[in-house]
Amino acid sequence: MTGPIHRRDRAALLLLILTAATITLSRGSAAAFAGGALLITIAALKARLLVLDYFGLRHSAGPWRAILFAWIGFVTFAALIPGAAQLLR
Repeated sequence: MTGPIHRRDRAALLLLILTAATITLSRGSAAAFAGGALLITIAALKARLLVLDYFGLRHSAGPWRAILFAWIGFVTFAALIPGAAQLLR
């Protein structure tokens, strides 16, 4: 009999699924159609999972969680700027 799946195990499984989705979407016409925005969003979700479950900041109230989420948001936004600039031309 198996016990309940722990949060870290679920996070690891979700990271593997998101990685497989990233690899699948980065090939062929799906990457050109999405313009990379979907891939960047998946990368941001993966970073969020790492911060919450592997850095152990899910239940912390200190500033580190906010600082790391702000960094993820900044990097995500910076990665989306070139694609948005091309759309505005």
